[in-house]
Amino acid sequence: MAKKQPGKASTRQIGQLKKTVALATRILFHQGLADYHGHVSARIPGTDRLLIKPVLAPLGSIRAKDIMEVDIDDYMENCEANWARAGNQKAVIDLKIPPRETMIHAAILKARPDVNSVVHTHQPLATAFAIAGVPIRPIYNQASAFAPETPIFHSPRLIYTLQDGAELVATLDDRMAVLMQGHGMTTVGDCVEEATSHAVYLERTAYMQWVASSIGEAPSMPGRNIAIMGATNRGRAHHAFAYFSGLLPDDMKD
Repeated sequence: MAKKQPGKASTRQIGQLKKTVALATRILFHQGLADYHGHVSARIPGTDRLLIKPVLAPLGSIRAKDIMEVDIDDYMENCEANWARAGNQKAVIDLKIPPRETMIHAAILKARPDVNSVVHTHQPLATAFAIAGVPIRPIYNQASAFAPETPIFHSPRLIYTLQDGAELVATLDDRMAVLMQGHGMTTVGDCVEEATSHAVYLERTAYMQWVASSIGEAPSMPGRNIAIMGATNRGRAHHAFAYFSGLLPDDMKD
């Protein structure tokens, strides 16, 4: 059972949070950052539980009713059994169980009380940087969250054991994004809106860094500018999220 803690979310608040997680999931799909590989999670306030979509469910059609609750401690205690249940890829798409890499979310949320949402995708440009072993840096305003540069987890393996989770958490450290070599990337945030915006802007930063490097230099912004824009962007995460939501076609908005 979830621990009883001060500030525990109400049923209504959890319902709204499920809607936000589902909407973020559809945004990632619409932005071309994820298909059925990729997931968004949110910590349920006042509990040791998270919200996430089911394994292999197509991201473009996820709604609040599809979002499931996962007990973080229970999941971490039974992670290898959870992996085994998701082992048959032909059958698993119809099972209401968490994604096979829910350990990414559970381990980070357990280790980082400042984080309330985690996004994992295999988005192409950020993954290309991960494959090349090249960190993504704060080269323009919207990339300030990635200062001083994204750490790189040097393994393509899937993250599903306690050891995997601990090693990824150690690599992420106190940063807002980590590249996963030969695998994908993970971003975090204080809220779903922030973690999702970080995923979008990580891909855009990868594109700009690639283009700038091909025609000249791609220097990081001066530290003072990074600090100013970092604070500004944190305050505007909900605005960015609303913008990306507004780009969705009508049948994906509600």
